[in-house]
Amino acid sequence: MKPVSLILFSFIILSGCTHQQQGAAMGGAAGGLTGFLLSKDASRNTQIAAVLAGAVVGGIIGGVIGNYMDKSDQKRVQKALKEVPTNKSRSWTNPQTGHRFTIKPISDIATDSDGEQYREATLYARKKNSDKLDASTQKMYL
Repeated sequence: MKPVSLILFSFIILSGCTHQQQGAAMGGAAGGLTGFLLSKDASRNTQIAAVLAGAVVGGIIGGVIGNYMDKSDQKRVQKALKEVPTNKSRSWTNPQTGHRFTIKPISDIATDSDGEQYREATLYARKKNSDKLDASTQKMYL
């Protein structure tokens, strides 16, 4: 199964899940893929360990951020991915929840082998009344 097909399949399957579950699954997938890509020239055991470690870390970060993003925040992310220049950022505070977000695209819009557009971006999130800043860098599809 191609990576884009897997991602689209994941979105369909995860549509009934909570934002936290969706974020954890997508973060885990992105972390696992990153672990694989960073270790693709290593031994099989090293590669397996890198994929598992990446999936765990990505899942934790994605789950934390996904826990407090609602649909309006997700729409703002998509809009920012289309409009914000590379290495610039856009910030907002959700008026319903008080949670604050900043997205910073770190690559230009690119097209994968299946014709899907994406950008690498870092998403920063801070829950209302918290000093803790969560961050996740991953490939985000438009």
